[in-house]
Amino acid sequence: MKNIKILENLDEIRTIDEQKKSIDSYRPFSKELETKIFQKLKLDWNYNSNAIEGNQLSYGETIAFLNFGLTAKGKPFKDHLDIKGHNEAIGFMLQLIKEDRPLSESDIKDLHKIILVEPYFSQTISPEGIEFQKEIKIGQYKISPNHVKTVSGDIHYYTNPEEVPFEMNNLLEWYRNTEEENLHPIIISAIFHHKFTSIHPFDDGNGRLARILSNFILLKHQYPVIVIKNKDKIQYYSALNIADNGIYDDLIRLFAENIGFSLDIMQKAINGENINEADDLDKEIELFTKQMQVQNIKTVDFEKDKDFLLTNYVKDFLQYLIPKVSKIGELFQEYKIILIEKIPLQDPKYHSLSDMNLDLMYNNQIEYGNILYRFYFILNGLVKKELEINFDLKILLNKKSIRYQLVDNEDVLIFERDFFYSENAKIVYEEITPSVIYYLINIIKIHGIINTEE
Repeated sequence: MKNIKILENLDEIRTIDEQKKSIDSYRPFSKELETKIFQKLKLDWNYNSNAIEGNQLSYGETIAFLNFGLTAKGKPFKDHLDIKGHNEAIGFMLQLIKEDRPLSESDIKDLHKIILVEPYFSQTISPEGIEFQKEIKIGQYKISPNHVKTVSGDIHYYTNPEEVPFEMNNLLEWYRNTEEENLHPIIISAIFHHKFTSIHPFDDGNGRLARILSNFILLKHQYPVIVIKNKDKIQYYSALNIADNGIYDDLIRLFAENIGFSLDIMQKAINGENINEADDLDKEIELFTKQMQVQNIKTVDFEKDKDFLLTNYVKDFLQYLIPKVSKIGELFQEYKIILIEKIPLQDPKYHSLSDMNLDLMYNNQIEYGNILYRFYFILNGLVKKELEINFDLKILLNKKSIRYQLVDNEDVLIFERDFFYSENAKIVYEEITPSVIYYLINIIKIHGIINTEE
């Protein structure tokens, strides 16, 4: 436990404690203020925790469903069940805190039952590569492996089913010991979260349940809930992957940063300010106007609009992206971007950092509306061992919209984003670029190749 206790010296932990101390000076809060704060955080938590797992309900649809029972037309019924179950699980968790009794495996299984609501079937793949329908049971530990393929193409192995009861007992014993030793609540919460997800004790719902249990720990110690935003999920998964190597700093910093956001909301409420984030309503208005305007979006004539498309969505995008990627490329002895003139691959043109010429870095002949760039990093440079990373960034120009895809070297789709041509191009750059950068950083960290030795 000694090595873990050192993490209490992180600047981020000290900052949060100072911020919390300032807010605690205003206690006790009025019932109205306390309800207002928690209602806001709970809605954010319900939306983001489910969105991370692929739930299709928007923020506004989540609010409408939870507050008024209004279902979203065209959205899966299961998505509504997941929101309902998650919200009820939060209520159950609050009751556990009120009763002030030790957390048990029985409580965790009950929370799982509430989150998933009812059993269902999910399409999955056996270790032999055979697709089949697997029944997802509620409140029961897994009876078959649930390993997953990561963005790097490797298999991430979770605890085998027969070992789950033993490991869950160990986890709760670890939790009790950390409480007795007065380890900082943020550190307990973050490491518990990682240990739970490493076990992955259930067939489904492990991520949502891990975030509920993390907040159970925080709330017991009078810290606000942590809300991991869906937009930050790449950074979140990266921090969890790094923690697999026993390095918890990134995960704890991520927790502290997001707890800080919750404390900011509390401070605004205390000051009488509006605690709804500016983009909450803006996102809903933007979504609504997009849906209403789809029919009026300009249909592109590739020949007539070619120069505009290439300048705005390819050349200017590369000018925004490449300098940021290049900073990471400096870690390597060789770094190239390959423009594939045609799809499938034919006559690739190589461009290294030394001869980068953006006027040559895009194809002046759009064939089928597709452009493909291959990012290629090779050899050791400033890293500990040889590493080769390559991935494809595909740009697909359709009649009304443009699609960006990031695909790894095993043709696994890492992310996919669609934008209408009516949108501001800069918004496109600012959303795609972080996804590329976080993916690249994540791959380097996963392989444990960063040399941190003095």
